[in-house]
Amino acid sequence: MTDAIIPLLLVRHGQTEWSRSGRYQGRCDPPLIDEGRAQAVQIGMRARGQGVRSILSSPLRRARETAEIVAATLGLDAPRVDSRLIELAYGAWEGLTQAEVRACWPDQLRQWKRAPDTAALPGGESLAAVRQRLQQFLRDPRWAVHDGGGVLIVSHAGPIRIALLEAAGMSLCMFRQVSVATGSLHALTLRRRHGNISLSTQLPEQQPCALQ
Repeated sequence: MTDAIIPLLLVRHGQTEWSRSGRYQGRCDPPLIDEGRAQAVQIGMRARGQGVRSILSSPLRRARETAEIVAATLGLDAPRVDSRLIELAYGAWEGLTQAEVRACWPDQLRQWKRAPDTAALPGGESLAAVRQRLQQFLRDPRWAVHDGGGVLIVSHAGPIRIALLEAAGMSLCMFRQVSVATGSLHALTLRRRHGNISLSTQLPEQQPCALQ
C-alpha cells in the first residue's frame, strides 16, 4: 500500500421524496427531486477550489445523480461507482416511516434508538458490517487516482456517520447523535502509512452513550 495523505470530501446525496417524508431508504432507489438536484449544484459550487480531482459514488441512483451533477459543475470526469459506499440496509423497515416501524417493531426500534451498535434490524445490516466495508474501501488504494488532489465521495447518512465517528475515535453507539443532512458536505483527511489507515476531522463534543 502506498503511503499517502488524501483530502476527502464526504457528501450525502441530495433530497428525495422519501428523505423529505422521513421514510427509511436503505437500499431502495428513489430518485432526486428538484430540491435534491439544486443541492447537488450547490455542493459542486462549494467544492470549487478544494482541489478535488476525482469523484466516487454509491451505486444507488440518488447518489449517482448527485455525483454526476457535482462532476459536471466541477468539470471533472464521470464519477466512478463503488458498491462499498452503499447505504446501510434497513431490511423490512425500508419504505416505512418511523411511526409505521414503531407500530410493527416497537422493541427493535427502541433498541435502535438507545443502542444502535447492538441493534438487529429485521432483515437488515449491522453497523459493524457497514464499518467493516467502509474500512475495506478506505484501505483499497485502487480508487485513489487523485494526482495529489482531493477525492469527493457521494454516499449516504449511514456510512458518512460511521466515517465521522471513526475520525473522532468515537464508538458506534454514538451513531444516531451525528447529524448528516441531505446535501451536506464533510471534510476529512485519510492517511495511509505502512499498511495502516486513519481518518481525521473534528466533531462537536457528544454526550455519553445512553445506558437505559
